[in-house]
Amino acid sequence: TSPIHRLAAPASEDAAVAEDMMRQARILRGGGGGIADKMFPGYKDKIWAALPQGIKESRVKGANNAFESHIAQHKKWQGYLLAWKDMEKNFAPSQKFRKQAVDWRRQMERGTMHYGRWYEGPNGTDYRPGNTHDRLLDVKAPFTEAEWAERKEYRSFDLMKFGYMCLGLFLAYRVTNEWPVVWCEEKKQCIEDQ
Repeated sequence: TSPIHRLAAPASEDAAVAEDMMRQARILRGGGGGIADKMFPGYKDKIWAALPQGIKESRVKGANNAFESHIAQHKKWQGYLLAWKDMEKNFAPSQKFRKQAVDWRRQMERGTMHYGRWYEGPNGTDYRPGNTHDRLLDVKAPFTEAEWAERKEYRSFDLMKFGYMCLGLFLAYRVTNEWPVVWCEEKKQCIEDQ
């Protein structure tokens, strides 16, 4: 059966062009239609041919208008989104106005945070020439021995030890279990034959 619904027979070439433009196709899935197509081949074409011309035209126009309305909506949204994308690049932070300082979170993580007045530094320094202190010299050990000992009490389990423990359990499992041995019967028969 033809999946294309046709209008009545054209009277001229213009009508043939109009007919081609007004064809309505449907998507065939699952082997060429449903059970009705198999029981009554071509029933949709027969129904379409029996419909009055006005109904045919309105159905085709409705389908075309629905299709074109989706395209128009897409074009409208595309205009909005492209305008936003053009404007979006202006929101990127500029190096010209960057903050010339390290924020307090990073200083705390690095262990270089100093709590006090802006002109006071650690160890009695105030950042005058000759009275400075480089806080980045001691980033590897920012804690005192007492603080480090306290932190070790809440340390998470060592991943290396955990990996070795899992490997040991796996090897113990492999060693202590019996594994089936598959004997090849054909080889046995070959040996007996010799």
